[in-house]
Parts: sequence; C-alpha cells; structure tokens
Amino acid sequence: MNRFVRLFGTTVAVSLLSATFVFAEYAEAPVSGGGTVSGKINFKGAQPAPMKFDLNKFPQAKFCSQVDSEGTTRLRQDVKVKGGVLSDVVVYITNIEKGKPFKPETTKVVADNCRFLVDGGPSKSVGVVVKKGEISFTNHDADPSEEKSKEGVLHNPHGYEIVGAKSTTTFNKPLPKKGQTITEKIKPINFKKEGSFMKVECDQHNYMNVWFLPIENPYYAVVGEDGTFSIGDVPAGKYKLIAFHPSLGFQEKEIDVAGGGKVAADFEFAPK
Repeated sequence: MNRFVRLFGTTVAVSLLSATFVFAEYAEAPVSGGGTVSGKINFKGAQPAPMKFDLNKFPQAKFCSQVDSEGTTRLRQDVKVKGGVLSDVVVYITNIEKGKPFKPETTKVVADNCRFLVDGGPSKSVGVVVKKGEISFTNHDADPSEEKSKEGVLHNPHGYEIVGAKSTTTFNKPLPKKGQTITEKIKPINFKKEGSFMKVECDQHNYMNVWFLPIENPYYAVVGEDGTFSIGDVPAGKYKLIAFHPSLGFQEKEIDVAGGGKVAADFEFAPK
C-alpha cells in the first residue's frame, strides 16, 4: 500500500469518526430512573453599576426614556445580583444524545419601550434558541407624538453569532410597524463552534440587546432572581455542564449522573 493511500484512508477514517461524535443528532428515547442536576449561581462581590446610554444620541429619545431611565439616560443592568446570587444565566448539559422529549419552539422576543425582552421564561434578557430553529420579533412600540413613528417605532433586530472576540451577522431585518412580527430561521451553518452564542441588537437603538445560548437538547435551565436551577430526567452518564452569562462568559463542570441520583453543581461568577 503506497503512502498516499495510507494517508487518504487514515484521513477518511478520522473524519468519519469525528462526524460520528460531533454531528450526532439528539434523539428521543425512554429515560429509566433519570437523575437530577441542580445548583445555585453565586456571585462574588458587589453588583456592578449599570451601563449608561445617552438617549439623545438615538431616535425617539423622549418615548424611549419612559422606562429604565434617569431623565434621558437609559440604564441597562446586564449583571443582576440579589442576595449574593446571579440571575440571567443559562445552564445546559451539552453532550446528551438521547433522552426525554424535545419539542423545539420558536424563541419569541418583543420590542417594548425600546427594549428587547424575551417573551416568557424567568429572564427577560437571556434565553435559549434552538439550533436550526426559529426566532421571532414582535413590535409593541408606537410613538403618537412623532409623525413618522405614530404607526410604529422602527426597530431593526440585528442578530450576531459571537465566538470570543469575533462577531458574524446571522440576520438583519427592519421591524417598522406596531403589531408586526418577523421570524428568522437559524441557519445550519451557525453556532457550530464551542463557546458560541447569539447577540441581538437594534441598529436604531444600540442599547436594545438580548442574548441567547444555542441548544440541541432539552436539558437546560434559565436562572431567574433566586439564582437556582434544576434539570431533571437526565440519563445516567458522564456529561459536561456549562453555565453561560452574556457579560461574564462561560463556566463548565464535568458531572457524573447516576440512575435516579442527584448531582449538586454550584457555579460562582465574579466581575470582569
């Protein structure tokens, strides 16, 4: 066997082996005696100050100052801490290939008083989006005091795939009318790299942001004000558990779930 054939065969074998593990699709299967993974998201230190935006630098300054603002300064609290615990975190078991039913739903976002808000769930600023799924945006805003905005305040949801310091546009569509809804499909080419997430920003009002962790299975939890999470019906096995906060990054733990067992997995974040 010549050197080229040996190299070609090895390359194909490695590629097929990689494909087996990397691109396996999640499948529903009975879970007998599933375990539970639960914990708390702690925060070390005081809550950081909110980000400040001068609304006079953006359209509809008066209309947009009605909420989360001091005068014409919009305050955006991206790191929320209460009683030493952190909210707005997604906790996710990444490498489960089979398990409880997974019925992906469209991720819904509303534009409300110049804020992008997750529609439903314990967090209004952080959620999940299903890989190869859909995300929709509904406009609730109209400014009757301004002629061009009385039928709707123009928002422009601009989606990005974020990987480290790199950002790539995934969609960019106008949303000009009150009551209008637009829906975008998540492309198969997006969010394949580990550590990637989605950021959505309004091109008209850059302080309007919302963030999502892409998922491929139902084993996740979004953490609310109490800082706790619980993920049930986990098949027995060894997995990677990640905690994601859009401003503070990713943390991960290796967990070993026994049949019918309970795993405690707390995380602690700190200011950057």
